[in-house]
Amino acid sequence: MSKKTILLTGSAGFIFSNFIRKSIYLKLPYRFVSVDKINSQKNMINLYVNQSHKFYLADIADTHIIDTIFSHEKPDVVINGAAESSVDKSLTDSLCFTLSNVVGTQNLLNASIKHDVKRFIQISTDEVYGQLTVDEKPWKEEAPLNPRNPYSASKASAELMVQAAGKSHGLPYIITRSSNNYGPRQMPDKLIPRVIQCIMRGEKIPVYGEGSQLRDWTHVFDNCAAISYLIDNGKDNEIYNISAHQEFTNLEIVNKICDIMGTGHNLISFIPDPRKSHDFRYAIDTSKIESLGFKASMKFKDHIKEVVEWYKMNSYFLLQ
Repeated sequence: MSKKTILLTGSAGFIFSNFIRKSIYLKLPYRFVSVDKINSQKNMINLYVNQSHKFYLADIADTHIIDTIFSHEKPDVVINGAAESSVDKSLTDSLCFTLSNVVGTQNLLNASIKHDVKRFIQISTDEVYGQLTVDEKPWKEEAPLNPRNPYSASKASAELMVQAAGKSHGLPYIITRSSNNYGPRQMPDKLIPRVIQCIMRGEKIPVYGEGSQLRDWTHVFDNCAAISYLIDNGKDNEIYNISAHQEFTNLEIVNKICDIMGTGHNLISFIPDPRKSHDFRYAIDTSKIESLGFKASMKFKDHIKEVVEWYKMNSYFLLQ
C-alpha cells in the first residue's frame, strides 16, 4: 500500500523541524515533502536532510512555485506550519505577517483546492482568543476570536480563510490552536532559550514589567504528537485546542531556569514592557481532543531540565 504524501510548510522552524525528525524516527507511514523560505540564516541549522524527506526552498506566498510543487508532489495532506510568529516584530513590521500568515495561507488553500488535497491542517495559536483574567475559565474552541496584536490577528485571519475554503469549495480542514511550546531547537528570541542564553553569557535577563504574565506551556513533542494523531483521527472541519495545562508566570519560568542552572538570579532585569496591550493570560480547554483519545503527557517540571541540558550540550544553537 502506498504511503500518504504529507506536504508541510515551515519545516525549518521550531515546531516542524522537530515534527519531521520525530515522525521519521517513529517510522510513521507517510512520505514527507516540506517547504520553507529560510528567511533567516538562523533557521539553516534546523534543516533536516533525510532520504525519507524531500525539501523545497520556497515561499508559500509565491503562487507559481507552490502550484509547481503541488503538481509534482501531489500531496494527500497539507500541514501549514509556516508563519511569522514574533509578537514584538509584528508591532513594528506587520506587513510581513499579513503576507506570510494570510496571503501565504490563501495561496496554499488555492493550490489544495486545485490539486484535490484530501485534508488541510492549519496550525494556529491560542493567542487568537485574546486574553484572560486569573479567574476566567480556559477557552473552548467555540469562544469568539479576539486577537489583540498584528501577529494574532493575522493567524485569526488565516483561520477564517481556511474555514471559508471549507464552506465555499468543500476543502476538508482541521485547525489546531496550541498553547506556548517549549523544547529543543527553538530560537533564542523566545523566552526559554533566551533566558538560557543570557545565563550562559552572563548577560542581563530582560523581564517585561513585573513578569506576571501567565502562559500555558506544552512540550513541542506533545504538540507534534497531537498533530500526528489528528492526521488520522481528527474530524473534518473542526478546531482542536492543544495544551498540557501547565500555567506559569514569565518570572516563574525565569526563576525555574536559574534554579536548574544554579545561577542567574542576579541577572534578572525588569524592563518597561514595549507592548501597550500585553496579553495577560492564555489558557485553553482540551476536552475536545481528549474525547478523541489524545492527551498531552510531558510534565514541565521534568522536561524543562532536559531542555536546559539540550541547550547546554548544543550551545552553538544560542550563538545565532
